Amino acid sequence: MVETTSILDPDIRQREAADPGKCVWVAASAGSGKTKVLTDRVLTLLLGGTLPSRILCLTFTKAAAAEMANRVTERLAAWTAADSEDLDGLLSALLGRMPDPGETIRARRLFAEVLDVPGGLKILTIHSFCESLIARFPFESGIPPHFEVMDERTAAELMTRARDRVLAAANSDERLAGSLSLVSRYVQEDRFAGLISVLSRDRGQLQRGLDSLGGIGPAADAIRQALGVSENETVETVQSAAVDESAFDSTVLRRAANALLQGTEKTDQPRGRFLMDWLAADAPARVDRFFDYCDLYFTRAGERRARLITAGAARTAPGVEQALAQEAERLGNVQERLRSVLTAQSSIALLHLGAALLGDYDRIKSHLVWLDYDDLTYRAQWLLRRPGIAPWVLFKLDGGLDHILIDEAQDTNPEQWDIVAALAEEFFSGDSARPGTRTIFAVGDVKQSIFSFQRAAPALFDKYRNSFSDQARAVQQAWRDLELSVSFRSTDAVLDAVDMIFSNHPAKNGVVESPEPLKHQAFRRGAAGLVEIWPPISPLPAEPKEAWVPPVERVL
Repeated sequence: MVETTSILDPDIRQREAADPGKCVWVAASAGSGKTKVLTDRVLTLLLGGTLPSRILCLTFTKAAAAEMANRVTERLAAWTAADSEDLDGLLSALLGRMPDPGETIRARRLFAEVLDVPGGLKILTIHSFCESLIARFPFESGIPPHFEVMDERTAAELMTRARDRVLAAANSDERLAGSLSLVSRYVQEDRFAGLISVLSRDRGQLQRGLDSLGGIGPAADAIRQALGVSENETVETVQSAAVDESAFDSTVLRRAANALLQGTEKTDQPRGRFLMDWLAADAPARVDRFFDYCDLYFTRAGERRARLITAGAARTAPGVEQALAQEAERLGNVQERLRSVLTAQSSIALLHLGAALLGDYDRIKSHLVWLDYDDLTYRAQWLLRRPGIAPWVLFKLDGGLDHILIDEAQDTNPEQWDIVAALAEEFFSGDSARPGTRTIFAVGDVKQSIFSFQRAAPALFDKYRNSFSDQARAVQQAWRDLELSVSFRSTDAVLDAVDMIFSNHPAKNGVVESPEPLKHQAFRRGAAGLVEIWPPISPLPAEPKEAWVPPVERVL
């Protein structure tokens, strides 16, 4: 059960979160002092005797890392310069009690100790940490020691170059040309670039999926198996089978066509003429007009028509209404089959395009000895999970880390969580290379997750909290779940409006998972606040465009 924050003194919960003797998992609402808690925890760890080099703080952005490093440095500098009375006050505010003489002495020395640490405090983004890990173990990572890290702009330029080369290669590669033809048949030109961007963004997952299945061939078989599609089944074969004379009762359908021809001029008769023509055509012509034929039974939205024949027309030939209904059901099954086959074909075509794109992109990077940000994450994860090598790497790291802090934990993606889990394994093994208390600390808020950005997986916030909690308690390690909901940033009026909006569906969906209502509290009780409700923004009515007129008139 997560403990809620007391409105009387939020500093109490912040001090509990900064307790260096406990593993703590914090759900912190916006404006509740998250960065302060992180800074306080680093300071209490240092004050408690932890060496600066044994603390690792992983933040989400370089700006957040710089902000936190500056805050820690400024407070350490203030401790060094403060007189005895002021220093006692600063340390008392941090600890919630008067410091002992040893803590006071250590506080004055910490600024110099931190400055003497090679590279400074380890307050890094996850990508910076992965880069340092690979640089420390280049041989084990399979990466040349002189590698360089690309920025996002350079990575995008290389991906564009790889895309252009793959498209050019389709002129001589039959399989690649077929895949490109199939994809372009169903994807508009202006959306193709977006599709390639998605392949690029998720290239790590795609590559790992292909590797785990053994390549494109086994992956294609897995897709067909999941969709219930045979290897020789295509859209063309399904359509050909659907229009074959043996697939339907042509005699009954001709009776239905004649009945329709005797019905209303607006609906029945046009359908009757089309049905009669379609039945009289040969198989290739029926295939060409297959989807037009389906329109007799289904709307453009894919829903079955409420009436396939008017009552008057149906009375002229009893049983034809049921026959049309049976044909609609058959065609519905055919369309479902077509969707499965098309999904399989398109997915496999995308696999071929994606594999070619990734292969060319990786060859360019390998030639230049460059890594992008995703490479850093995936390579570090692979290193920490590599059989035969990972135990030695973790042993070396185990002697250098005692405390891990994770900022913006709700935006951590699965690979990054796996890296943290690998680093923390020895913390709860009961027999690590470093004796003493070792802790993990995470702070985040699922409500603030940037969904899909860098494949953020907010659901893992609770999953890993439960996993680390179970591991900690299994070895009698102190664990604390805390919630910080007191906002220092806003006022009652604004917070109450937010709570009210997100108390009901659909606004609640994906934001508030708990059955309990959302409740923020303002630290500035009684302060004025204003909430303005603006009318929703909607597109302006589109004016009809005038037909183009040849410029034959002279304009003065």
